[in-house]
Amino acid sequence: MISIEVWIGVLGFVGTLLLVLVGLLNFSVFRKQLRVANEQIETAVRQLEIAQKQPDLHLIQRAITETSDHVRLIVERPYLRPYFYADAEWRAGDQATHDEVKAMAELILNNFASALMHSAAFPQYPVRGIDRTIMFHMRHSAALREFLAENFDRFPFTGLTLLCLQHGERAAVEAELRRLTDHPGLDDPEATRRRELLQVYLDDESREPMEYTAYSMERRR
Repeated sequence: MISIEVWIGVLGFVGTLLLVLVGLLNFSVFRKQLRVANEQIETAVRQLEIAQKQPDLHLIQRAITETSDHVRLIVERPYLRPYFYADAEWRAGDQATHDEVKAMAELILNNFASALMHSAAFPQYPVRGIDRTIMFHMRHSAALREFLAENFDRFPFTGLTLLCLQHGERAAVEAELRRLTDHPGLDDPEATRRRELLQVYLDDESREPMEYTAYSMERRR
């Protein structure tokens, strides 16, 4: 017959074993909960990183749109392409009308101006992508150059930057600015603005073309 002391020992061992098993079960549950919590934290961190990148991604998408929006119209009217990619000049009798070419030039320059102002206002804007695009079109489109010269007053923040991207040499930019400054028929505010732009350009040879847009916007605030 097993003595009561032995039963007490056996029951104590079984009780201890059950406590250990419960502890192990609780530890296993705790590890699963910890793993789930870690996964939730990692998911939250990824979502936060994506949310933080959204403004940058939006600006990148906007840059692409603003500098290539005209392509859709050129696909619909391929006869306009030479005027903005191959330096073709409009001639009477062309398939394109003069009004079509001018309207496309206005659209492209307005988009370029918007892109330049965004690059001046937001450091995240991919400026090094848009400057090459604008430079290419300004140097391969007589229609864009003509529209800018005729409507320079409509680009108060971006006109000088567009001129810099249009010309490769400082002397050419200076000569163009002087010609625009001496243009007859300007009202006093516009004549003053152009003289001031010329002086700003002459005073600092180290400015990058994009910096003139930032300068003009800051000066108008």
